[in-house]
Amino acid sequence: MEGNAGSVPRPGANCGMPLQLRFLKTTAIKHVSRYVFFYMDSAMEAAGIAPMHNPQGKFETIVAKILSRLHLTANFRRSSKGPMFVPCMSPSESKLFPFAYWTEIIPYCFDCWEPDYPAWRSFFLRHRVRLAFFSARQSARHFAGVLPAMKSLWLPEATDPSEYHPERRLADRDIDVLEVGRKYDRFHSSIVQVMAANKRVHLFEKIKGEIVFADKASFTDGLGRSKISVCFPCSQTHVERSGSIETVTHRYFESMASKCILLGHCPAELADLFGYNPVFEIQPGGEVQQIESILSNLDSFQAIVDRNYDRLLQVGTWRSRASVIMETAETLSARSAPQQALRAQEHK
Repeated sequence: MEGNAGSVPRPGANCGMPLQLRFLKTTAIKHVSRYVFFYMDSAMEAAGIAPMHNPQGKFETIVAKILSRLHLTANFRRSSKGPMFVPCMSPSESKLFPFAYWTEIIPYCFDCWEPDYPAWRSFFLRHRVRLAFFSARQSARHFAGVLPAMKSLWLPEATDPSEYHPERRLADRDIDVLEVGRKYDRFHSSIVQVMAANKRVHLFEKIKGEIVFADKASFTDGLGRSKISVCFPCSQTHVERSGSIETVTHRYFESMASKCILLGHCPAELADLFGYNPVFEIQPGGEVQQIESILSNLDSFQAIVDRNYDRLLQVGTWRSRASVIMETAETLSARSAPQQALRAQEHK
């Protein structure tokens, strides 16, 4: 974890007293990629952090989305009950309605991409954010520079290994190559026809927007049956979305939790976190030969996936992230941050 200088003191009745951290509990998940929120919730509760529910009916949801789009959501005061940790997939604020008006939030920023920096900056300033966590290290560094009054910390994504199925040895698995989520079209087009001709079991999104596995149970089972899991960062698959931000995503962690062979590209963040590169880097022009070589020598890769799994248990779980979140949030005293610095940044 890295970031800028420490927290800013603020005047108040409970000077020097730590605030009690809470977290916004996930209520519903519509896509398999969002199950990471449940893993986060479980880790936060296991760490003793109190959950807060924010049920929204149809009317509240509509109002919240309108206010969010008009940038009419903001923080006006900080409740003495303490700050709220909130996972944010984008700078959309609808799920923060209405409590963010009177509650300090500590966002965990997924998908903080370079083209969206202006929207994120507006979000941070309107909500008077003092502490923000970023899944992307480059984004944490960016906001540490442009909003020095806000403590911006890199905290990489993680997973819950207990939710996956690493039991099968590689040689006993029936899916040869798995591509789920974002496809890297250049890589995919270089292997798809040959994989079919070689009668390899190759699963991928056949129609854009169609998911490979219908639900979480079939998804985690599919990962546990896969020999190779293809993993590329968004900066390669969708550069128009990410800009120059290269970051490790949940797919890498859950593939290692399932003891798959990772094939693709390793973001620098992941190599730094693990202390080595756990991904077999694609050899442009030799993708098919590389895959066939791996599939023909699975026994020699078993020790590698075992090592990745063991290292994941040490540095890649949400339980370890929850401890960091809780310890860092405790540095926020019960003082109200001086607004001069934030106002100055708003006018820059």
